[in-house]
Amino acid sequence: MIMKKKHFLLYVFTISLIFYSCDNSLEDDKRFAEEKSIESYIKSKNWTYTKNNGIYHIVQNKSFGYEVNLNDTVWLWYKGYTIGTPSIVFDTNIKDEAIKAKLDTLVRKFEPLKAVIGKTSLLQGLINGIQLCREGQKATIIFTSNLGYKDNTVGTIAPWTPLAFDIEIIHLNGTKKIEEQRVIAALNTSDYMKHTSGLYYKYLVDTNNVRPNESSKVYGSCTVKLLNGETVESFTTQNGIPFDLSAAKLEATRIGFTLTSVGGAVQIISPSPLAYGKKGSEKVPPYTPVEITINLDSIKNN
Repeated sequence: MIMKKKHFLLYVFTISLIFYSCDNSLEDDKRFAEEKSIESYIKSKNWTYTKNNGIYHIVQNKSFGYEVNLNDTVWLWYKGYTIGTPSIVFDTNIKDEAIKAKLDTLVRKFEPLKAVIGKTSLLQGLINGIQLCREGQKATIIFTSNLGYKDNTVGTIAPWTPLAFDIEIIHLNGTKKIEEQRVIAALNTSDYMKHTSGLYYKYLVDTNNVRPNESSKVYGSCTVKLLNGETVESFTTQNGIPFDLSAAKLEATRIGFTLTSVGGAVQIISPSPLAYGKKGSEKVPPYTPVEITINLDSIKNN
């Protein structure tokens, strides 16, 4: 009897594994099909995207604001819709969009959504997607149904439906952002100018000569240091090989070169969103401002 019971349990366990495997296989098949659909949709829009944690992220306007992180409080505008034909807007906090989509305007609040990322109840796709965005940024995030409503029917949304959200992060508040801003506020920046991107810069040498643009190839040098003077990284162009500003790892470096005249030098204090950001690097902790010194020798002629 004991042996029979053991065999029965083994049988049940085996059958469970088969069904579990089938369920996983079905979900994987659905996800792959949805990804193809999403990528076809993005291609039809001529959008450029990045993909991270299952989220397709399309920047609609560039921003140098702080990146959203877990536990940050954000205020945002949003519009949620399907990408099929026809596209269906199923939710928004933007009144004009709600009227256009013929949504019930009496049950909605047309004000920025306040959410604490990781604590406010949101779809997993939204939680992941919002963390790819920055304060002041407009973006579109698209994700497969496994990060949305999965195999559930929700209102007009059918099972296994990928979702898209147009979002605008209008404000961000977080302890790490506040701490870094306090550090920067304590610095003596009286002889610096503030760039529209948020970095501070001063001319060490200004020849009033020509300056590069963000896609120029340049010859010169760049040194990045922590505020305590410790060198993080540096480079000097050599062997006739220019530095391509469009490929610059740090936004602050790219902007810094465009501020520098040929034969000149600029010093920058960069907040973390323009440098190593919320993740930091091997030598730079997250949310850390850095000092950058740039020397521009010449600009490569096309």
